[in-house]
Amino acid sequence: MKERYQSKVAVFLILTREENGKTEILLQERYNTGYMDGKYDAACSGHLEKGESVSMALVREAKEEIGIDINEKDLRFVELIHSYKEDYINVFFTTKKYSGTPKIMEPEKCDDLRWFDIENLPENIFPRIKNVLININKGILYDDADFTHQN
Repeated sequence: MKERYQSKVAVFLILTREENGKTEILLQERYNTGYMDGKYDAACSGHLEKGESVSMALVREAKEEIGIDINEKDLRFVELIHSYKEDYINVFFTTKKYSGTPKIMEPEKCDDLRWFDIENLPENIFPRIKNVLININKGILYDDADFTHQN
């Protein structure tokens, strides 16, 4: 019998706002995680735990990492990346509705949390996030680890 493909699942929140006529995105700078430290990543992210849906996981991660409350029904799916080389399914959501003020809740993993003009992203942004933003802008909902589906 063939062995079935096994994959880990990670969830990500792309949080944006309109400020002074510009779109801004909330990014966190990774710190002391052992993976892409010093790079700006999505506002919050994390792994799916047993018994959770992807939307449940993101609600939990948003509370744990940036201290905001989100309702599952307010999440909008924007991108799925199959990082098959790393055995990951990465699921990205956005929302305009949340309560609380985003703040660093895990200082041992996050050095900075800041709103950036989406047209002027930091030099040290995680390349995956930059590609996800390109895909969202183009309406591309699925891509792979090599971003071969971008037009």
